[in-house]
Formats: sequence, structure tokens, C-alpha cells
Amino acid sequence: MARRLQEVEGISAAVESASRHDTGGVSPLIYPFNIPDATFLSSNNPQNATRFCKFSLHLHSVLCTCRDSSEFEPHSFPALPTVTIQPAAASPSPPAAPPETSVGQHRARSLRIGAQISELSNLLPSQPCSEQELRALRHNLLHLATILKNDLSLLRPSSPQETLGLEEVLGSFDFLSHDINADEDASCLGTLRKPGSFLELDGAWLTSGNDGLDQALEIHLDICCILLQRMRASRFSPSRQELLQELSLQAEALQRVSHLLLEKNKISSTDILPQVQRTREVLLFWEACVSGSSSSPFLCDADSFCATLRKCFTHKVEAKQPGQAEKVFSRLLEQLQAPCRTVPDLRPVCCPDRVTLFQLSAYLRRWGVQDLGAHITRLSKEERILSALRSPKRRRTLNTLRGQLVAELLPLGCTLQTLAALQVDANHKVSRAACKCLCRAAGVQTFRNKAVIYYTESLKSDDIQTQQGSCLALKCLKVVKTLRNVRSTPTAEQVSQVCVCVFQATESVDHITEMCRATDGALRSAARETVLSFGKRGFQAFQRMEQLHIAVEEAVYINQETEITVL
Repeated sequence: MARRLQEVEGISAAVESASRHDTGGVSPLIYPFNIPDATFLSSNNPQNATRFCKFSLHLHSVLCTCRDSSEFEPHSFPALPTVTIQPAAASPSPPAAPPETSVGQHRARSLRIGAQISELSNLLPSQPCSEQELRALRHNLLHLATILKNDLSLLRPSSPQETLGLEEVLGSFDFLSHDINADEDASCLGTLRKPGSFLELDGAWLTSGNDGLDQALEIHLDICCILLQRMRASRFSPSRQELLQELSLQAEALQRVSHLLLEKNKISSTDILPQVQRTREVLLFWEACVSGSSSSPFLCDADSFCATLRKCFTHKVEAKQPGQAEKVFSRLLEQLQAPCRTVPDLRPVCCPDRVTLFQLSAYLRRWGVQDLGAHITRLSKEERILSALRSPKRRRTLNTLRGQLVAELLPLGCTLQTLAALQVDANHKVSRAACKCLCRAAGVQTFRNKAVIYYTESLKSDDIQTQQGSCLALKCLKVVKTLRNVRSTPTAEQVSQVCVCVFQATESVDHITEMCRATDGALRSAARETVLSFGKRGFQAFQRMEQLHIAVEEAVYINQETEITVL
């Protein structure tokens, strides 16, 4: 027992010695105790981690034996002074970065990441599914969870300015109360790897070791949750396909992060971007976003993002659209943070005041942006048209919106919503002009595909005017207008495009039919008019709805008669 007490005193002296001598700014928690057998803790070396755990277990047993022993009188250990590592003298260089997050905040974030991955595992189908995008997401999510689960960076301090005491040093060994398997296949935290299935993540700390990357991953995983939740609630196959495309972008980002965490000790913002997006314009723009306002290269404040847009691209907007710069940049930020470009009414992400490099990369891929300046110019044109559609000159704007001008629209969800709302405008001339405008736009396939998805999903809105405008818009997007400008015999490719458009248009009939029993008379009339305009299939859908309504009424009547008879 006396030998064990000497060991503890030697350990305490080592900690005290580390407080008196500056070892190049290295925190004493990284080199736990200054003894020859101590091994540097590295999450990248499983042998070192195992040796550290065994040494920690030995220390824990020594302390417990000394505390519980009754053979000796209580021994008073020398008081350990609070060890505070002073930062180096500030040099007159760039302004200091914002303070790093504390260990408590880092651990709370790592717990949230574990909860998000656990929620994603519940949303994903447990059985093998036919969608390739979901299979890829499940595989990449499992791979990332395994990497984050076995990272030991939480045992290191997040900042050299933290104050360390004996309680904090011993508190880092709380995990020793769990069983530690001596097998090499077990992790230091006693959690076995389970190939082919998700790890038990309830209450687990999942971290990449980089707090900025953890913050970006938290937002990124929340976007995956939003997309999967909406996909489970959607029955419209074009909408599901659009959501799957968005999920494929997220799965690719997860795959890149997993590979980088295994291959590199330090990940840069350039590594996150795909090769095709590593243009000089994009790299310089993002560097300006994160410089000065963020301590991480993976995310920045939304205000800093907009300020950089004003600095770099105001001249492109003001040259042709004076006074529209702020609207254009706010619209760009809104679209960049949106989980999906065409499906409306999705809940916002968990941190709307932050912009991540993942969001920028997904936005560039989503719209096929190769030149960011040219894209902002195109966005400013649509913002000008949108402002004109909401002005007293909206009728004139509707009449001029045709041909190439329609093809140049992205179109944004707010533009589609405005066009639908103009169909129920109090001015009948404006409503007729809006109807004709959408009929002309049906000939532009890229516009029409996005519009069908947007208007079909908008039928789920709680606003009656939005539902009514969406019904009338779907009526205008009939495919018979697609071959209006084809004067010769259509080619096989044109016929194939028409068949796809017919399928997408008539597939929304079942969703419109549900509006035929609405309580609002105008909505009910618009839904019936739209359903019957789809021809034979629309008439059949309307008949099915009528038969279902009659059957429900008969069932209610029979139940009432039975109740009266029993009474």
C-alpha cells in the first residue's frame, strides 16, 4: 500500500511539474502524466489508445484502493495548483478569431450528431430498397458513424487556455466504470463494432475531432432528416424522384468526409469541394466568407456570406438591375439554405444563421452552376421579373413572358407561387393573362417539370387560395401544348418527351381529386374543373371519388340505423 501511495505522489508531482515548465504550449491532458511509461494518446493509433486505457485503469484502481483502505491513516496529498497555460504574447498580426467552443459545448454537439444519425437510421428502410440513392445514403451513413464513434478527440482539450485541475483530470476517466474488453476488436469505450448494422448511438459521443466540421455535419445531417421525412409523406413519384436526387448529393458529401477523415489529419475547405467546383472564383469567394468571421473553414455566418456577396458581385447586379442587389443576395441565401429546390413548405434547417460549405457545394450542383457570377446575373433577371409580377404592371409583364424569357427562368418557387396566385387575381384580365402565360410556359420542358412538382405538392398547403391557384395552374400545364410549335412529323425523341409529360400531368389527377370535396366552394369548383380537363383519366378519377363518397355516406347511414335499433 505504501508503494501505491508513492506512485500517486509521483503522479501528482509530475502534474505539478508540468504546470511549472512550459512544454511548447502542449496541454498536460494531452500528455497525461510525465512518466516514462506514459504514451501519447492518438486517436489514429489503436495500440496507443489501448495502452492509455490500461494505464488509466491502473491509476483508477490505485486511487480507489487508497480511498477505501482502512489499514492506513488518511493520507493528505499535496494540493495541486490550478494549471493555466498562458497564451503566447500576441503579435501585431491579423485580428484574433472568435473564441473556440468549450468542451461542454463540443460534447453536447457530439451527442446531437449521434441523435441525428440515430433518427436517420430509423427513417431509412430497414430492408433492402430499390432506390439506389437510399442504399448509398445508408452505406455512407453507417461508414461515417463508425468513424465518428471510434474517435477519441473528446479526451483532449479544445483550447490551450482551459484551466485544468485534479478533478477535471480524473473526470476524464469516468468511462473506466464501464467494462473494457481486452480484445483488439473492441473500442476503448467498450463498444463493439457491428458490421452491416447501425451502432448503438443513443447517448453516444460522435465527433470528427474538429469542432467546425462537427457544426457543418450537424446542419448537413439535419437536411438529410428533412428530405427523408418529406419523402415518407409524399406519394407523388416525380416529387420522390426530386427528393432522391437531393439525397444523392448529401450521400456524396458524406462519402467525401468519411474518406478524408481516414486519409488526412487536417482537412481543408478545398478537400470538401468536388474537383469540378474548385474554380478560382469559388475558392476565393469562400475564403473571403470565412476570413475574419469564422474560426472554421467549413462554415460562416449568414451575415458574413451576404457581406461577401455584396463585396464581390454588387457590380454585376447593379449594372443591369439598379437597386436590386440586396433582394438578389437575400434570395440567393434563401435558396442556398433550402433543402430542396422545387418541393415547397419544408421546415428550415436547425441553424439558419450559418452557411456551410456543404450547402454551397450542393447548391452549385443542384443548379449546374459553373460560373457563379453568371448565375447571380441570371438570378437577378428573375428577381426583376418577380418584382414586376407583383407590381401594378403585372398584366403587361405576363403578356411579355414567353419563349426564351420563360426558358431563362430557373424557376424559383416564389416565381411559381406568384404565377399561381395571379390566376385568382381580382382583376379578371390579369387572371386570364396569367392562365395564358402558364399555357405558353408548358411548352418549355424544364419549366414545366419543376412547375408540376411544385403545384402538386402545394395542394397540401393549409391556405385555400394557394390550393385553388395550384389547381388552376395544373390545368394550364396540360401536355397538349407541348407540340404546338412542331409543324412537321414529330421525332421519336419528341414523342418520348410528350409521353413523360403526359404521365407527370395525369399522375397529379388523384391529388387534385381530393380537393373536390373541400368545404370552400371556389376551391371545390376549381378542382372539379381541373380534373375534368384531363380527359378520360380525369373523368375516371372523378367517378372513383364520387363512388367513394357515396360508399362512405352509405356506411355512415347504416351505422346510424344500427345504433338506433340497438337503443
